[in-house]
Amino acid sequence: MKKIISMVLATAMMITFMTPVMASTGTLDSSTTSASVSSSIPADKGLENAIKAVKEKIGIPEDCNKFTYNIYNQNGSSAWNLGWSNEEIQKYINVTIDENNLITNYSSYQYTASEKKIPKYSKEQGQVIAEKFINNLDEKLLPQYKLVDNNQNTSDREYYFNYVRQVNGINYNMNNISVNVNNYTGEVTNYNCGYSKNTIFEDASKIISLEQAKKAFIEKLGLKMVYNVKTENEKSVTYLAYIPKDSSKYIDALTGEVEIINNNYGIYNASSSMDQKEKVMLAAGESANIVLTPDEIEAVKGISNLISKEDADKKVRSISLLNLDGEFNLSNAYLSKDWRNIDSLIWSLTYTKVINKDTKQTRDVQVSVDAKTGDIKDFYSYYFSPEGTKPQKTKVEAKAICDSVLKVLIPSNFSKVKFDDTYYTYDDKTQSQFSFKYVRMENELECPSDYITISYDNLSGNVISMNGNWTKDLKFDDPKKTISIEKANEVLFSKIGYDIEYISDNADIAMGKIMPTQVDSSKAILGYFVDSTKPSIISATTGDILNSSGVVYKDSIVTDYTDIKGLKAENQIKILTQLSIKYTEDELKPNEELLEKDYFLLLSRLNDLYYLDQNLDNDKAIELMYNNLISQGIITKAEKAPLSTLTREAAARYFVKFLRFGQIAEIKGIYKSDFKDTNKINPDLIGYVCLASGLKAMNGSNGYFMPKNKITRLQGLLSIYSYLSNK
Repeated sequence: MKKIISMVLATAMMITFMTPVMASTGTLDSSTTSASVSSSIPADKGLENAIKAVKEKIGIPEDCNKFTYNIYNQNGSSAWNLGWSNEEIQKYINVTIDENNLITNYSSYQYTASEKKIPKYSKEQGQVIAEKFINNLDEKLLPQYKLVDNNQNTSDREYYFNYVRQVNGINYNMNNISVNVNNYTGEVTNYNCGYSKNTIFEDASKIISLEQAKKAFIEKLGLKMVYNVKTENEKSVTYLAYIPKDSSKYIDALTGEVEIINNNYGIYNASSSMDQKEKVMLAAGESANIVLTPDEIEAVKGISNLISKEDADKKVRSISLLNLDGEFNLSNAYLSKDWRNIDSLIWSLTYTKVINKDTKQTRDVQVSVDAKTGDIKDFYSYYFSPEGTKPQKTKVEAKAICDSVLKVLIPSNFSKVKFDDTYYTYDDKTQSQFSFKYVRMENELECPSDYITISYDNLSGNVISMNGNWTKDLKFDDPKKTISIEKANEVLFSKIGYDIEYISDNADIAMGKIMPTQVDSSKAILGYFVDSTKPSIISATTGDILNSSGVVYKDSIVTDYTDIKGLKAENQIKILTQLSIKYTEDELKPNEELLEKDYFLLLSRLNDLYYLDQNLDNDKAIELMYNNLISQGIITKAEKAPLSTLTREAAARYFVKFLRFGQIAEIKGIYKSDFKDTNKINPDLIGYVCLASGLKAMNGSNGYFMPKNKITRLQGLLSIYSYLSNK
């Protein structure tokens, strides 16, 4: 199902972004003799050549008897998206090929029941299959690419291989090849290739050394200490961290000078928790507020001394810069919890004015007001400017106007902010609109999660919006009790990574990732960058790398246990690791008694009952796992004992319950155990033991089940392997 959705989304993205690029579409059912083409452009020689080129390299099953196609044209180049399908058996194949016969996309899907199985193909065999597929499409490609070292699967049923293009031994991350191989069937299910044929790569013979680049980074860009904000026990708390001063800039590999990245797609640097949080909040806007019912409003008013809707309206209308004349009607008003501070309440007011009665054209102004203090939280408006209106103010003049507005609307907050000159970079030309951002300052350090943004319409000459986030009741630790900047730089360079890359100097190149035709950058330039595959957040107190939630970063790479070499079951354990059925610790500690929480984690992963969020600390993740299992009825609250050890009969019970066979196991009088020590099994658990044994999960030894023996960590894993290998 996920693959069908992916293919639909991919097609939708193509259609969305290609207008008016898409030139022709058509369908052909091989069981008929005619084609129905919904375009004035007939199927031409190019389409015929594309079909033949694909079928020479990729086997198209005969039962896929329905053919569809799209033809795209962009910048003088053409590409064909070809599809073969059999809807009765839900089998689909899609291929994109350009006019140079370069296949850039391939996907194959056929519905099968979703269940975990022991892979028939190893990771090494999967890589051989992937590279054979690439070479079959174009044997000149793979020598230009390097396999990215990763030990993770895209899913329990597929191996994922990613290759990055290298030029002069240097990565060009805009060009990648990715291949998915089904680990049970050995078939390639997805293939994507990015290759810029006409790009000119900057000469790498005169680059500065890595050490020179590091020195330039420290002196000209560098790190800064900030207060980041995270959530603990449902409350916002701050923590001190080092992050890059400006992630939109890099060190030129030839000159050692600072340059600005020309596009937003080349490098993503998770430098602070603010980045993602801000995007979510701005996207959410007022819709994220929790609206209260009339009864709830009355209850809240009774204990909170809130201002009335009428008083909030009066406060807003008194603000001259909003230009709310008598023709504006209060068209909507509601009281809600503030998404920025969940303990606060706000009045959200919408004002509407009819601009043209004949065309029914209206203008709205939206304002949020603190329901206790009456302070303006944010507002949004817009103005209609006559056609041909030209921008009037420079960036400096527009910023001065915005500053004066903020001083009037939020004087206390504005006195604690610093202008963020990295938010938008404007050239010397006048713009139709300017947006500015201000970041909260405490103890002379930035608090990036708290900020104000304001926008100025340079056509109408009005401030049109103000919003942001300002967390209440935050405490700020003494910044003197931290690691040195030198230590933070060492962590950045040695644990996060800093190296040379080629990047495109063309802002439009990013669209080549979406469009089916290749968009070549005219030139790829050299720069030194912080590794963007890891978050660039360093704890200023411990030196640990942190994720965006302020928790110690754990990469998603699935690694084998460090203490299993030489074990008889080493291979079986590694296979389960590939399926993500693994304890959280790096060591297996095979002979230690198995704790309930750890077995529950394995069973949850076996049955896809719970996703262990890497952004959470382990204790919190385990607590959420238990809450999830209880809510689903897998276990009861009384059965929650995370640190208890398990007997074999108890383990059998939970194994069966997690498969949702508990009610069947509880039926009395239908189970007969052949184990020699049946008399030692708890009579209430006979059904569970028989089912666990019948499913080949727990087989006993020499005819004995040993129900009262404690199960070990190794035995817990092997119960799952035995079950899967006998499916």
